[in-house]
Amino acid sequence: MRTIIDVSTKETYEIEPRKSGENPMPCPACADHHPKNAKRKCFSWNDQKKTGRCHRCEASFVEFRPKVRETVYIKPDFNDQTKLSDDHLKYFHGRMISNEALNKGGVYSGRQFMPQLEKEVPVVCFPFFDQGELINVKYRGPKKSFRLVKGAKKIFYNLDNCKNSNVVVIVEGEIDALSYLTCGINFVLSVPNGANKNLDYLNDCIELFDEKESVILAVDQDTKGFELREELARRIGQEKCKIVDFKDCKDANEYLVKYGAPALFQTLEDAHDYPVSGVFAANDFQDSVNSLWVHGPKPGKKIGVDSIDSHISWETGRLAIFTGIPGHGKSEFLDFIITKLNLYHGWKVGYFSPENHPLALHYSKIAEKLTGMEFKSEKMPRSVFNQVFMHIRDNYYFIYPEEDVNIDSVLSKAKYLVKKYGIRMLVIDPFNRLDHQYQGQTQTDYISSFLDKLANFALMNGVLIFLVAHPAKMPKEGGMMQVPNLYSISGSSNFYNKADFGVTVYRLSDKNGLINQTEVHVQKVKFKHLGKTGKIDLVYNYRNGRFEEETPAGINGWDNSNWLDKMIAEETELPF
Repeated sequence: MRTIIDVSTKETYEIEPRKSGENPMPCPACADHHPKNAKRKCFSWNDQKKTGRCHRCEASFVEFRPKVRETVYIKPDFNDQTKLSDDHLKYFHGRMISNEALNKGGVYSGRQFMPQLEKEVPVVCFPFFDQGELINVKYRGPKKSFRLVKGAKKIFYNLDNCKNSNVVVIVEGEIDALSYLTCGINFVLSVPNGANKNLDYLNDCIELFDEKESVILAVDQDTKGFELREELARRIGQEKCKIVDFKDCKDANEYLVKYGAPALFQTLEDAHDYPVSGVFAANDFQDSVNSLWVHGPKPGKKIGVDSIDSHISWETGRLAIFTGIPGHGKSEFLDFIITKLNLYHGWKVGYFSPENHPLALHYSKIAEKLTGMEFKSEKMPRSVFNQVFMHIRDNYYFIYPEEDVNIDSVLSKAKYLVKKYGIRMLVIDPFNRLDHQYQGQTQTDYISSFLDKLANFALMNGVLIFLVAHPAKMPKEGGMMQVPNLYSISGSSNFYNKADFGVTVYRLSDKNGLINQTEVHVQKVKFKHLGKTGKIDLVYNYRNGRFEEETPAGINGWDNSNWLDKMIAEETELPF
């Protein structure tokens, strides 16, 4: 048996090759989704090369090796084509794109099968090169149909022309890049998939921007474009970014058509500095002010659990403090919140959680929450093990400095994760496992400056920080310990004063000690549009570590489904 993985969808399948060379067989992807194709041998697996391809759905596969971090990508065939059809050339001339720009961009015409149209059609081809090697191709057909090569790596368009420049311009589409090329600006990059929230293509090239003196963000002037601009600046560094203003136009090409090449060139000269955190003029947040005036405050992100969502919604740039009596499940509940925010909103997380060592044990608890299955080979099939491994590998990162386990070293590692992988959440669990250096301060003053450091890091880097802190020993009342609050945390009332969110987890066990009734006390929500205080009653699902709302069905009503199977594909390509 071989476990293989679709390099595009990351789904894994089991096949059984019968010889070392080519093995024709039904495609596991086609057969899985289209039963009528179950016997059609449209898939070929080469057991020597450990690669396979379906000639019908174009899915590409490699052997799954969970211990290997590097992803294997398909590389498109290089046909060295340069000719554009008359119709395509007429289209580009109508968009004011010059022949010289088309040649620099390597644009050519071809024919491709387009899934949106379910047939082969004439297409415009945009090749993506890195150091002269063809890495990907984007195809644009009639009726705004488009696609990249399935299974190929995503990189910036026009990358090779930008590597030796001290300045680089980033736009949202290939035509916008060609518009600046028309103006004689060669150092322009286009993101490969529009204003998509998945910026994984940055991971392998983020160091490119370390070498640049300035990065000019010239993305579309709409909601998605502003979100893309914000994330690019967060990852690259606000201090080196500038912003282009397209006035009454949406993007660079519309500006070129309306005002001409000299005016588009001038937009770069007129680009203004990106507002650095902590320094603002009114025009820097004019759009936010107008939106607040028209629509009111925007609630934070929810996780799909009604009782929790009615009390608290989450927002980056905030500090959340969790507390609870040891053994009452505050870390378990926090992991539950993390998995939900990750699945619902794509937020990646960095963990400093020394009490969850060894890492494999912490990994297993996260895997159980994601899949709904116990982390045992007899309970979790190999295909699910492979599936969750890939997801955790690409979304969860773990911090443990080898020396100086203090807050500065942890935040330094977290800053790297923000830049390299785009994490949106940081967990510090718990406070007392850090090396605290008072340096002449009182405990109260130290904790105040410590929390200020966290809050400032959260704001400047666009992350939601979760800090877990143990309370002092709680007195008993009626034979049970009292419910702690943020004021119960040893050291300072600033744990309450400086938190944006304050949560206490308190567990009650039944007489068998199995079904744990859990009370989640929302002690503080600083801003009313993000939630309200109150108590939430939940049940701890000991099968997989999830927290459930109580149902009449009891244990039989628990959710033990595989959440990864329910995920909606997020990598939908956007038109250029």
